[in-house]
Amino acid sequence: MLNFNIGEYVVYCSGEICRIDERSERCFDGVSKKEYCKLIPVDAVNSAYYIPSEYLESKARRLLTKDEIYKMIDSMPNASGTWYTDKNERKDYFEAVLKSDDIPVMIGMMKTIYDERSKLSANGKRLVAADERAFSAAEHLINREFAFVLGIKENDVSDFIQRRLAAEIA
Repeated sequence: MLNFNIGEYVVYCSGEICRIDERSERCFDGVSKKEYCKLIPVDAVNSAYYIPSEYLESKARRLLTKDEIYKMIDSMPNASGTWYTDKNERKDYFEAVLKSDDIPVMIGMMKTIYDERSKLSANGKRLVAADERAFSAAEHLINREFAFVLGIKENDVSDFIQRRLAAEIA
């Protein structure tokens, strides 16, 4: 039994927000019919993914709720991740975090990269490009979902987070 309903929004394959449009029997291989869920990406409404219903729960997850997002934002100052001094280990770790679709772990990774960036900057140095790309990729995934759920523009998410954290401190 699927735990998703028609019309519900989900995150599909670590980052794409889609609406579940329908469930129907399809025959894509020319041999056997299967039940598929049709997912419509919110950023490409003329596109669709047909996912065998039996795999939907392993490929998609529910969007975060507003309350979950607020709790994550409030816990950001205490977030932590792992910094690997070996750049190959670090790259593998960052890739695994990005694929994990685990927002709190991504936030921890971002905070760790941010802290390392600050340390380097104090010494007149910069992060390597791969670290900056990992930070940007995590930021994009998080901002996309936060913006959609909160009903704000993706570009406004950072300001929203800063305002909320400032209010928590005050």
